[in-house]
Amino acid sequence: MCGISGIISLQGLHADPRLVKKMNDTLRHRGPDGAGFFFFSEEKSVTAYGQDTPENVRSATHAYAPKISIDLLSELFSVGFAHRRLAILDLGENGHQPLCDPEQELWITYNGEIYNHIELRKQLESKGHIFRTRTDTEVILAAYREWGMDCVKKFNGMWAFVLFDKKRNLIFGSRDRFGVKPFYYYLDQEQFIFASEQKSILQHPSVKRSINPAALADYFIAGEIDYAEQGIFEGILELFPSHSFTIDLASGSFKKWIYYTLNANEKYENFNSFHFEEYKQKTEELIREAIRLRLRSDVPVGSCLSGGIDSSSIVGIMHEIRMNDKNPAKLHTFTSSFSDPAYDESKWAKLVSDRAGAEAHISRPTREELMVDLESLVYCQDSPLWSTSTYAQYRVMKLAKDTGIKVILDGQGGDELFAGYSPYYTWYIGDMMRKLEIGKALKAVKDFNSFPQNFKSLGKDYLKLKAIHHLPASVQLKISKSYFKDIGYLDPSLLEVYKKNLRTREEALPRSLNGILHKEFVNTRLKGYLKCEDRCSMWHSVESRTPYADDHNLVEYVFNIPGAYKIHQGVNKYLMRQAVKSILPVQILERTDKMGYTTPNNRWVTEMREEMRPYFTDALKPYFKLDKLLKDYDSFFDIESKAENGRVFKFMLFAVWMKVFEMK
Repeated sequence: MCGISGIISLQGLHADPRLVKKMNDTLRHRGPDGAGFFFFSEEKSVTAYGQDTPENVRSATHAYAPKISIDLLSELFSVGFAHRRLAILDLGENGHQPLCDPEQELWITYNGEIYNHIELRKQLESKGHIFRTRTDTEVILAAYREWGMDCVKKFNGMWAFVLFDKKRNLIFGSRDRFGVKPFYYYLDQEQFIFASEQKSILQHPSVKRSINPAALADYFIAGEIDYAEQGIFEGILELFPSHSFTIDLASGSFKKWIYYTLNANEKYENFNSFHFEEYKQKTEELIREAIRLRLRSDVPVGSCLSGGIDSSSIVGIMHEIRMNDKNPAKLHTFTSSFSDPAYDESKWAKLVSDRAGAEAHISRPTREELMVDLESLVYCQDSPLWSTSTYAQYRVMKLAKDTGIKVILDGQGGDELFAGYSPYYTWYIGDMMRKLEIGKALKAVKDFNSFPQNFKSLGKDYLKLKAIHHLPASVQLKISKSYFKDIGYLDPSLLEVYKKNLRTREEALPRSLNGILHKEFVNTRLKGYLKCEDRCSMWHSVESRTPYADDHNLVEYVFNIPGAYKIHQGVNKYLMRQAVKSILPVQILERTDKMGYTTPNNRWVTEMREEMRPYFTDALKPYFKLDKLLKDYDSFFDIESKAENGRVFKFMLFAVWMKVFEMK
């Protein structure tokens, strides 16, 4: 797990070592264990070291060992790669990057983990490939040499990399299937600038610090953060998950494409007990295998633990695997806890931790600590946030670092994969209604929570998530303004941008339970959660692994299972609950009040409003009706007794983000 950045010239020479170093320094938190550089032009190629490059790497004799200090390079190159290392596999000098093959024809800077690298290594060795390290990085190079750009289809894991093929004068880059590892770039006629985080790209003078109004409108009105390729920073693009790209260095042409498509079974099927047993058994096998692969590490591995099904099943399986080891290492779990029982899940986490014989570590974040860390939290995330819940995750990752745990597993993705959120019930009933299974649909409504109040809940979910999208853009915006009063404090220009984008969107709405799960798994909700996960963990130099979000064998199998097996008898996540039944305490299996990284958001926002007032400067006038907001400031941010879900907090976080990133 690392940080990558670099500059590729499309015409002329633009890879300036001083700029590459500045970009790389910005990513130090992603890899404090080492720094490395590679530069190429027709006249020469150079490997360089930085201040954080270990002495054993500088004195190594392998072909990719750095030869000169980056501070001594002043000429321009056509290719510049940079790398920050968080040492997880092959901890010595062999794991240094950028790495090359023995012939120095292929060079790579890479961030991620290929969990099936051992199996791929054996397969490639049978084809005659010789390996000199134990790294998965070298496996990527050999796989590219053997299978070309289709090599990514062989990988099970998370990755973002850029590879230079000297013989073909070609750049090849790729991002993992579901977006666990980030990749951003800036492209103009002269250069391609890339990095693991937007803040790194902002160090380049060609990239202006300006706001993309479309992304900002989506953030405030729709609650969408960086769903589109161009996020909130104007000109910085995201390479979407499941995409690869090439740059022909001779012509300067850039090409990207989708190398993988996740399919979802949207056919209706009545629940069948015989089929369910088959699905349950295979799902359990795949869950266990996904977690087993993600325990491969040369440093200790711990786990986040909320006491929900996802994280608890991970801890339970880690415990079983650990007990089969000859010398089992201590299992460490990390939980967020609050004094208010309405937001505290530590009692559930304790059940699981005690059963696994784990050493439990508890983070207890406070509003006062949030105020101290607020600017760092915003800076680490790059984009503004929507809830204080991210701070709970931020502090859990800090606790892991302070405990000496470098790798942590997390249950991110389980809800989107197995239908964990209550609004999914609307689509479950819709599946029955489409097949005119009226009796079964009515029974399902009765099974859902408390009857008859559930009719109101399901009706609101339908209107909010499905029916409203059929209305004209102006009507949609009018409804949103009447329902969300905070929209009235936005500058009218943002509303016009949002309305225009609504008119131009031609997005097919999901028609089934698996359809909505697919929509939220691919490039929308889950991608946003994974982005927060990556930033919180890597800010503290911790590698986070998410078996429910990136094991494609598990994901593909579960998406091929009809929706009737994921919700059953009024129970969300039915398939998963039954698949991990033997692993967990019954109290966890029967929980229906899972919260996740929930914080006392409304109370915190109300209490911190006065401390936040200095952030509301004239710089916000292009985006807010600032005079109105300041006039209503106390009442606007008094949300402790309101059913507020983070919309008001976004005004605070945007104001902080403007200051932290010095936006114009």
